[in-house]
Amino acid sequence: MAVLQINVLGTSFAMKADEDLPYLEKIRDYYKNVCDEIQRNDGISDLKQIAVLAGILISDELFKEKQKILRQKDAMENAAIDTRLGEEAERLTHNMIEKIDKALS
Repeated sequence: MAVLQINVLGTSFAMKADEDLPYLEKIRDYYKNVCDEIQRNDGISDLKQIAVLAGILISDELFKEKQKILRQKDAMENAAIDTRLGEEAERLTHNMIEKIDKALS
């Protein structure tokens, strides 16, 4: 268990978590960077608005990544189905050729 010191948007507190400290620091630093970018680029000075907007932007990133993973999973499943269908078509074709060969003999 790690304890992370957080100093973001004028708020300071410590947080305990089961993750390791370097991981928690990366998350905190990423959040701080998103907040800083909002302040610089959007000109928003209200700290609550910055915090909410940062949460929404990060949630948007997470949602898009989850959707991407689901699309990749679907594509892999469809490829597996296509492979099985191709193998079944090949087996049926081979059986028909054998029956035709027998009938012609």
